[in-house]
Amino acid sequence: MRTNLATDALPSLLAKLTIPSLIALLASSLYSITDSIFLGRAVGELALAGLGYASPVQLFLVAFAQMFGAGSASLISRALGKQDEKRAGSAFSAAFIALMLTVCSLALLFFLAPSLLLKGDNPAVKGQALSYLVVLLPFTPFFCASTFFAAILRSEGKAGKALLLLLLGNGVNIVLDALFILKFGWGIKGAALATALGHTGACIYACSLLMNKKLLLRPHKPAFPLLKEIVPLGLPSLVRQLGTTLIIATVNALLIKTAGQAALASYTIINQLTMLAYLPLSALVMGFSPIAGFSYGAGNSRRLASLIKLSLLWQIGIAMVLLGVFQVFTRPVTVLFSSDETLIASTIPLVRIVLATIPLIGIQSLGAAYFQSIGKSLQSLLLWTSRQFLLLLPLLLICSYLFGPKGLWFAFPLSDVLAGVLTLVLLNREKKHDFSFPK
Repeated sequence: MRTNLATDALPSLLAKLTIPSLIALLASSLYSITDSIFLGRAVGELALAGLGYASPVQLFLVAFAQMFGAGSASLISRALGKQDEKRAGSAFSAAFIALMLTVCSLALLFFLAPSLLLKGDNPAVKGQALSYLVVLLPFTPFFCASTFFAAILRSEGKAGKALLLLLLGNGVNIVLDALFILKFGWGIKGAALATALGHTGACIYACSLLMNKKLLLRPHKPAFPLLKEIVPLGLPSLVRQLGTTLIIATVNALLIKTAGQAALASYTIINQLTMLAYLPLSALVMGFSPIAGFSYGAGNSRRLASLIKLSLLWQIGIAMVLLGVFQVFTRPVTVLFSSDETLIASTIPLVRIVLATIPLIGIQSLGAAYFQSIGKSLQSLLLWTSRQFLLLLPLLLICSYLFGPKGLWFAFPLSDVLAGVLTLVLLNREKKHDFSFPK
């Protein structure tokens, strides 16, 4: 059924755009979630801590795949819309080559000198992290390319193919995790190899699609001057991912120094649960954005106002359900990642603290997406970066310094409160001065 952004009923339209986004986000997140579950339950606390300690390196590299993917996808979709297939193909080739050169250089640097990012006083945890990275880093071209290819397929409207790519990679990862970890007993090295081969399988599938004549996009001679347009377009994606990477690396360093591997294992579990909690909220934002941009561009203030009210109600409603799940059923969701009763007991109260402000996360992300959709980049950038760079990072350092490891966990909800207040202030200012909302 054809989707009309201008006339379709908002509830059904929002649902139509949100549900596929949720499935795609879940598929892209399953790699780390699956590895965490297998390692936590089959190997133990040390392997879980090692996985969490290694994750910033992988996230850092994937950030560049997201930047080149988002930036080139925007250019490619517009070029294909103008039936300029040569420009689209040249942009694809230039972005892909630039991505490969960037991430392979960085991966080689980390492979030769992993201590650049893996600092700490716990040799056991560091050893586990190094074991993971030694296996994974040689496959850097594949796990970065699979992220890039998914964005490229979406740029041509092949969202189903992009989703299949993600599901295929994750399916391979899950099967190989079971084989390498449970049957062969390879531990964290097995998890790394399963992830690497999952991404490799996804890349093979993507390459087969690119050779299919039914696809409009065909690789052409790279036009590297197009990178001047691609990189700025993808910069917000890079900044957001680097913010996440920096936060995880900072918390890892603070915990390994002051609390040890058990706290780091708890944080690895909390990260996975946080990712799961944010998926529905992020999917709703992805469904909201194209409708908001279209309505604003069409000057339809009444439809835009109705969309904002509806999306806020859905976001708050979903967030309240999630809040109830993670506060009431904390133990069942935590047990998914570990069978160690001591670790579970110490993690449960921390999950409740960190995820206590889920509704505010939903409001903040929706506000940032609104400003991005209507072209107000300054307000959007402020909201996208406020929680991580401007609020959470300083609060982590201050709270851990003043109150130790226990204080660190309260920095998360405190930053959410402050970011939520900032979002409401900017939205209220927008309502009063910059846009006429119907009553």
